[in-house]
Amino acid sequence: MKKKIAALMVGALAATTILAGCASEDVTEEVSVSAESEDEVITAEEMLSSTDYDITEYVTLPDDYMNLTVELTSNYEVTQEEIEDYVNDYIVSYYPLYVQTDKTTVEDGDIVDIDYVGTLDGEEFDGGSGEDYKLTIGSGTFIDGFEDGLIGQEVGTTVDLDLTFPDDYSSEDLAGQDVVFTVTINGIMDETMIDYDDLTDEYVEENFGTYGMTTVDDLLADVQDTLESSNESEEQTEIQQNVLDQLMAGSTITYPESLQEERQESVDEYLEEIKEAAEENDMTYDDYVAAYSGYPDVESFEEYIQTTSEESLDEELILEAVVADQDISITRSEFESFVDTFIAYYGFEDAESFYDYYGGELYTMLSYAENRALTDVIDAATIVMPEGTTESGEEVEEQVEEAEEKEAEDIESEEETAEENAQAAEEAE
Repeated sequence: MKKKIAALMVGALAATTILAGCASEDVTEEVSVSAESEDEVITAEEMLSSTDYDITEYVTLPDDYMNLTVELTSNYEVTQEEIEDYVNDYIVSYYPLYVQTDKTTVEDGDIVDIDYVGTLDGEEFDGGSGEDYKLTIGSGTFIDGFEDGLIGQEVGTTVDLDLTFPDDYSSEDLAGQDVVFTVTINGIMDETMIDYDDLTDEYVEENFGTYGMTTVDDLLADVQDTLESSNESEEQTEIQQNVLDQLMAGSTITYPESLQEERQESVDEYLEEIKEAAEENDMTYDDYVAAYSGYPDVESFEEYIQTTSEESLDEELILEAVVADQDISITRSEFESFVDTFIAYYGFEDAESFYDYYGGELYTMLSYAENRALTDVIDAATIVMPEGTTESGEEVEEQVEEAEEKEAEDIESEEETAEENAQAAEEAE
């Protein structure tokens, strides 16, 4: 019984998976990897040979599965209400408005605006400096002695604090070291929580200027882009689930011999992993499930795992049937690009360990081809919007890809601007 990439994110206790399919134990020879074979074509027949059954004998697909119609429940357009809610929930709630008071002496509980520079043996150390930092005295944000050393100091003064980092500090270079923080007290502030209607250009520039946003229009344009990308991803998710539901409802599936038994073994192995994880964390199985699964008790959690496993098996077999019916092939270069991304994201040591975990290279290729199969069915579908207009699945997918590319470009641009601003500030010092 082999794990399956297509269902990697099962949804519960994501540190482990129950993804399983049945790879043939007789298939031991994997496709060789070489620089010269970048554009090698791997056929559906080759990939399907990694299983121990002929999928065409067990799945009958709907006659019209390459001509499905998906009726969406939303047009997924960004509304003004969504923009306002996003600003209130995810922006202003984390970035209060600070107004300087006429108070002149720092007391416990005050919010102070400070510039600070930390030095070790006379040299500035990484992460030890900041400008216009809003620090609540008594919060314990900084190491012992920092905040207490500012109590009683006057606004406008600069003080040197001789301090020692704790022995167990996270940075080995600083742990136990004697340092000096030179702190300038710019002012004592009042903190005011604002909402969408209170946004000003000054507020945006102060809090988001390092990301290239200096006006309210800049901020709202960024929010618009973020929400468009999110909504289009949700739209794609609805389309994908609708297509899978139609495929499952219209297909006839019988199971290859022992496949259900093997899938149950995989579920049992997964649940044993959860029990072992509970022991490692000095928790009972019941408490661990309640704490980390999102389900109130073991019974409902195990029922979810069982149901998910069965649905995953059905989807897997159907998509294998599409691979066979559409004779889907893949190229070496596109597959290796996918693998490189996947192993980097999930922390596999190398491609070999990735293949071992998911049942061998050919079987991993089959899983990749199944994702391609689902994309092909979606691309061929007709998408009906709530207002009655239609689009092809391919058009929707292109819109999602464009939004994701734009978001990635915006993030890269903001990071570059922040880096340039930080470098300019460092040079100015």
